[in-house]
Amino acid sequence: MIERVICWGPAVLWAVVLFFLSEKSPSSFTLFFGADKVVHGALYFVLGLALAWSWYRGNAAIPVSVFILMGSGYGVFDEWHQSFVPGRHASVGDAVVDAIGVIGGFAIFRRRGLSFPFRGGDGLPQPKNYTVD
Repeated sequence: MIERVICWGPAVLWAVVLFFLSEKSPSSFTLFFGADKVVHGALYFVLGLALAWSWYRGNAAIPVSVFILMGSGYGVFDEWHQSFVPGRHASVGDAVVDAIGVIGGFAIFRRRGLSFPFRGGDGLPQPKNYTVD
């Protein structure tokens, strides 16, 4: 049980954060052109990292493409959810940037192994073996 929490906890927690951020009505604060795309990309980059962590901690039994589809699908769901929030609207462009963020986060994790401790050679984090007595 503890292993599942360690494995999926970050991705689920971040998805909840994204959901609540989508509930917010836009502020009167005006950002520069395209800033919303940068924010979407950054937020979903973190989701991509969290999903990559889940993939890795789950011993990579599920194909990477399934995790990418999960993250991208959540971005589409988030855009649909925003269409019901007063002052917000759904955007295909935001959904595309969300998917790019997920792919980027996953790719960086796979490339750089953004965790610790590292095992030799491939730069990916060493999985821990948790046992319950």
